[in-house]
Amino acid sequence: MYSNEPIRYYKNRRTRPDPIVRWLQFSSIMVWFTFLFNVIFILNARPVQQGLFERFFNISVRTYWDAQSLLTAMIISLVQFLISIVSIYLNTKRMKRKYDIRYISHHVSAGLSLLIIIILAVVLTSWNA
Repeated sequence: MYSNEPIRYYKNRRTRPDPIVRWLQFSSIMVWFTFLFNVIFILNARPVQQGLFERFFNISVRTYWDAQSLLTAMIISLVQFLISIVSIYLNTKRMKRKYDIRYISHHVSAGLSLLIIIILAVVLTSWNA
């Protein structure tokens, strides 16, 4: 029923987002920076292409994958996966209001990092065998 009572507007006492929301925002940025560093380490581990100057001056180049860089990339992927899983857990625990945001980047990052971990684990164990 309709009431003649005036609408009361309450002042929003929250001055800034709570620590969980700030962590989720920070970790979504941090996850993509770790992915960027991971790609850099994987590209650094590739065999070096022989160019014009290497052929002209008869300079030998590395023709194998660098296992140390691949191991570093695997460790970075593990850190990225852990950050993503913690962020997914915190995000699901916080979803109480209908306007709460689900950060999709954590789900994508967890899948990509898990895929990279599996591929690098298979590659590194095949070389050691």
